[in-house]
Amino acid sequence: MLSVRSLSRVIAARAVVSEVSFNMAPGEILAILGPSGSGKTSLLRMIAGFDAPTSGSVHLHGHEVSTAGKVRVAPEHREVALAFQDATLFSHLDAVGNAAFAIRAVDKATRQARAREVLRDMGLTAMDGRDVATLSGGEAQRVSLARALAADAKLLLLDEPFGNVDRLTRADLLVRLKARLATGLGAIIITHDPADAVELGARVLLMRDGAVTADGSHEAIATGQMGEWERSFLLAGNN
Repeated sequence: MLSVRSLSRVIAARAVVSEVSFNMAPGEILAILGPSGSGKTSLLRMIAGFDAPTSGSVHLHGHEVSTAGKVRVAPEHREVALAFQDATLFSHLDAVGNAAFAIRAVDKATRQARAREVLRDMGLTAMDGRDVATLSGGEAQRVSLARALAADAKLLLLDEPFGNVDRLTRADLLVRLKARLATGLGAIIITHDPADAVELGARVLLMRDGAVTADGSHEAIATGQMGEWERSFLLAGNN
């Protein structure tokens, strides 16, 4: 489904992503972890199509969508859906309208019915007419995730989607997200918490200084099979 090949991005003579390569199968879940500034978000932005790589390429669904210096396929045509740490919602739409935004169904009734279904899956009901300015932080994040999950996408890209919610909301959203991903939707999730990778049963990609230092199961990395720094990083994150 996804192939990242020798991907690099250089900004102001600094390689923020350096020679990253990996493949993802359809329906696979990948957790990207690493210290702040390690290149996680820059990598995700290139996969999404927001930024062009300096070198290397991105292939989605068998097609080259980005290559050196060029975004060949725009984000809206990549069959990916995104959610970020800051739930950026459209103020001119209510909660249901936000969740329905990326649904491609022709008629409004069908779009809204699907949006309500996904909102329920995220723990939200009675959202018709709800002004997004009145939502709590946790509610807004649920709407943001619902919007991504409701889209007609094959790959979900999540950048710290639980970063601005409390512990109880985080735990609840993880369970709900896991249930949705069990339907076969692929996902890349950037997270600072290795426990998220364990809960989602995700393969782990560990980054440091723009490069991938480990790629494998949480267990393999945490038991030192891929290096002492990598083991220490995961165990420190679990404390």
